[in-house]
Amino acid sequence: MWNTSHFRLFVRCAALCSLLLQDAQSLAVCQIENGRVRQDSTSSRGWAGNRDGVASPLNIPLILAGNFGELRADHFHTGLDFKTEGREGFPVLAATDGVISRIKISPYGYGRALYMSGPQGLTTVYAHLREFAPAIEQWAVDLQYKQQQFELDTRPSQSFVFETGDTIGWSGNSGGSGGPHLHFEIRETSTQKPLNPLLWQFEIADETDPELRGIWLLPMGNGSINGRQRPVKLEREGVVVAAGGFRVAIDALDRLDAAPNSCGIYKAEMRVDEELVHAWELDTLDFSVNRDMNAHAYFPAWSSTGEQVHRMHRLPGNRLPIYTRQTTSGAISCDGLAKCQTSLSIKVWDVHGNAVQKEWIVVWKSAASDSIALASVKDPAELNDRSLSHVVRSNEGSIEVRCPPRAFYHDFSLEVLDTDVSSFQIGTSDTPLSKPLEVRVDRLDCSPKTVVCSVADDGSIGGWYTGECRNGAFVFTTRELGKYEWAMDSVPPRISAHRRHRTNDDFVLVAKNTEELRFNLSDDGLGISNFKATLDGKWILMRWDPKRERIWYSLSDGRHKTGERQQLEINATDDAGNEVRWFGWVQF
Repeated sequence: MWNTSHFRLFVRCAALCSLLLQDAQSLAVCQIENGRVRQDSTSSRGWAGNRDGVASPLNIPLILAGNFGELRADHFHTGLDFKTEGREGFPVLAATDGVISRIKISPYGYGRALYMSGPQGLTTVYAHLREFAPAIEQWAVDLQYKQQQFELDTRPSQSFVFETGDTIGWSGNSGGSGGPHLHFEIRETSTQKPLNPLLWQFEIADETDPELRGIWLLPMGNGSINGRQRPVKLEREGVVVAAGGFRVAIDALDRLDAAPNSCGIYKAEMRVDEELVHAWELDTLDFSVNRDMNAHAYFPAWSSTGEQVHRMHRLPGNRLPIYTRQTTSGAISCDGLAKCQTSLSIKVWDVHGNAVQKEWIVVWKSAASDSIALASVKDPAELNDRSLSHVVRSNEGSIEVRCPPRAFYHDFSLEVLDTDVSSFQIGTSDTPLSKPLEVRVDRLDCSPKTVVCSVADDGSIGGWYTGECRNGAFVFTTRELGKYEWAMDSVPPRISAHRRHRTNDDFVLVAKNTEELRFNLSDDGLGISNFKATLDGKWILMRWDPKRERIWYSLSDGRHKTGERQQLEINATDDAGNEVRWFGWVQF
């Protein structure tokens, strides 16, 4: 006779068998056809399987801080950010039956994350966790000690099987999280492509229409909008006077009932005289081309304001799988034959079906002189063939930029300038890059401490870059254009014990009646590259949270001796090779 434990064992075995079968089936989907791998077309745009059977990963009301497809720095957001009431420690629940297929621990990005593959062919992702379920936590800690490193990205050799609703961890604020929340994803297991989780009908209150806050009209060639030969943003419906051709971008966002957060829209369409000319929807994305968000966004507006601005045309280098309708150039113009008055209609939706639509009337100033056929519209700046590699040198020849093929999303002329003795300019910061560029600077004093930093228009420091010396020149790679300055980073990181552990002796600490031994670790330059801590000469695990400039040893690891004084040494190095050392004693 079967009891409850027998039944649960049967369910878990069935889940594992189903998962293995699914993996076998997914392999069978891919066939070799004429020497090339062919993928089943049903998975090219979204999930063709069952949309049932995915439960809430939290047992609190679901309120979103961010949604699938929202524009983020250099990527689309690939999941849902569930609020956790501004605090950590809520149980995170398995959204499906399944097995933990991947465990990742990083000071950046997803932080502490679990990936669980289920029998439906789906993988659910749970990120920014504070801690894992006890068995997973202990297994991960043991592996960290075995490998003597904090960061992990592994597929566990041990089977961690869960049923829907089981606690797999607790919510937190780890990694690149900007505050306590749970980042949740649904992926197609066979391809790892992220799918829009809101298509699974989570109980999220949303009767609020998206906001179409305006449109951007982008003149082409010598064209103009309302007499101006530059991009124009229109916030209200009305009549537009155009000369020549133009392209369109939209400023649109979504809001939900229970939170003031700005989220991304799900779907957009553009019609010209009621004909659908451009459309996209966010059912699925692809991590391999997710950076092409920079080509989908109208980057000059997005990069300067952070507004959710979407192009309603496709740049040549845009590889995103989200478009359902597109024209060759995305240009709108008067054909000079039938009429020179056009209705331009934009409609946007959220994933719950709420929608808003606005319309503009475009009148061409001169049908005879300003008419441009769609096929002939071409930006005068499109001077270079982006399919070829290019080497561009500065006006004085001391800066050399090597551009690989298809480094840019469209053709244009790249300008490199020697601005002064300590700075130089590569293009403009409102132009996105698809691939990194190699930059060679001949006039820098090249040493291991030489660094380059990007400088925003307001003078603030952006990214920091190290490089290498090649034949007396400083060489580095970058994925951003704009102004650069060079400097020397010779300042070592800083490390100090948390005040709770300090005594009258700077080299003696106390770690009694506490759960962790905490240090502050920071660097004013490039940032921490690596660190290592030993206790009586043996490696110990220090967790690391760069955004809080904190490292700590958890006493639950049990690698210390209670009631004894032990020798502690911590060494840290920044990306410029500067080192710092803390040495002393700890009374546990």
